[in-house]
Amino acid sequence: MVERHSAFTLGDLLAQEDLGLELLSGGEPALSRRLAGAHAIEVERPSTWLEPDWVMLTTGVRLRHHADGQRLLIAELEAAGVAALGFGVDVVFKRVPPALLHGAQARSFPVFAIPLPTPFREVISAVNRALANSDLRALQRLSSMQLYLMDALGEDDPQRAVLSRLAGFVDATALLLAPDGRVESATGAAPAQAIWRAIVEHPATPAEFEVDGWWTLAIPVAAGHGPTRWLALTSRRARWINRLTRPAARATAPVLAALTRLEGAAREQERAIRAALLEQLLRPVPARDLTTLAARAASLGIDFARPGRVVLIHRHPGADGGRRVDLGAACERLEQRLDHTGLPHLAARRPAAVVALVQGEHELVRGAITELIDEEPELAAGIGRPVSAIDAVRHSLRDAEIALKRQVHDGVRVLDFDDFDLGTLVVSEAPDERIQPKVEQFIGVLRANPGLHEAVVSYFQHGMDAMRTAEAIHLHHNSLRYRLGRVEQLLGRSLKDPATIASLYIALVAAPPSAEADLSDTPAGP
Repeated sequence: MVERHSAFTLGDLLAQEDLGLELLSGGEPALSRRLAGAHAIEVERPSTWLEPDWVMLTTGVRLRHHADGQRLLIAELEAAGVAALGFGVDVVFKRVPPALLHGAQARSFPVFAIPLPTPFREVISAVNRALANSDLRALQRLSSMQLYLMDALGEDDPQRAVLSRLAGFVDATALLLAPDGRVESATGAAPAQAIWRAIVEHPATPAEFEVDGWWTLAIPVAAGHGPTRWLALTSRRARWINRLTRPAARATAPVLAALTRLEGAAREQERAIRAALLEQLLRPVPARDLTTLAARAASLGIDFARPGRVVLIHRHPGADGGRRVDLGAACERLEQRLDHTGLPHLAARRPAAVVALVQGEHELVRGAITELIDEEPELAAGIGRPVSAIDAVRHSLRDAEIALKRQVHDGVRVLDFDDFDLGTLVVSEAPDERIQPKVEQFIGVLRANPGLHEAVVSYFQHGMDAMRTAEAIHLHHNSLRYRLGRVEQLLGRSLKDPATIASLYIALVAAPPSAEADLSDTPAGP
């Protein structure tokens, strides 16, 4: 364990017998006051030239016949955090003036007498020599502390270990605050939210402040270009922050930043591994690879002891086109929600979608996805059938793709396999190699004529109501009827024939995801 730091105190100065100093006020508690320097001042407003914990030396030249000024001097020094007043006697005053001494005794402010044979320079030199030795000891202890912190990197939880060792070294509570103010780690109780509010009021630089009776030192922890976290050291002891505390905190901040970068790199590497495995599972899997892939999936928490479902998330077809959807952030939120719900999963970001394989009860899976989609009105989700084997995962993906294509009615933003109507269910169960040739007979004609494709899709969306369809796609109803007539001519079938309607509807639902247009292309009507 690192030795606790020491400091040069007023008691240490008074103990130097060759100086002949005599403490006149402040009593025993005054002896523990830390000293940061000493300075002789004989001018008005001396606190302007003094920093906290310094000693003022004076002969009282400006205080002669000025009792009020003597009392005000003590109040001014106390308010400025000055450590003590050294008064040279037998120069201007035979002894320390009574008004000044009574004011100091009333405030328990330390005043000591300096005899005539002791020059002020000897007092100042004694303080400076002691502080120089203290600086050397502080440097040695700081170096020892840095080694002590680096040794914590070998612990199971290095971040927690670093904070605990720093807290023990400076004898304070240590907090690590996330960029949004959440407590990521803490070594004890402290008013974290009040401290965070005080940090927000300061620029992104080290800050010292008092809040709710806690004296705090806050240091930014910046890890690369990401958001800044904060290291806060806090204690109920007033004026506990000293020259060793600040460099110790500054030395710890880059260690915590490096740990953040390492943790981020490890998370990204794990995400890449999980995403690569998921993409393999979503493709047809050769029989010889089933055992290997099952073992890899199990090592990442997917063992199919409970059914798994593929979830596909993309931009909702009815969303406002002016807003760009951040699918990377959506993928992170999805993983966080699934982790929070305790649902094992693999997730991957695709160019225009987020795909995941989620293992767990249907109600939990759908609930987690619905909550995510409710938070982001730009997104929609499709959920595939439950599967219990590696080689069935791609079928669940196809269901999810079909579900997304079926989201053509107002308000439908989460659709899963259990919601499929009979026609959609037939499409999902039909093997691609069997159904696609028939699908292409219909879709090929429409794909070659975008205006006709738009007319048919909107016609089905609006319940085959010509007037509503024409209004939705901004056409005169006669122009719409002309387009529908052209579709009948090209197909050689009547759109009043139930078989033609069913076949065309199924073809639109079953069109490959890569097709330029499908049922989700046109926003839903009223």
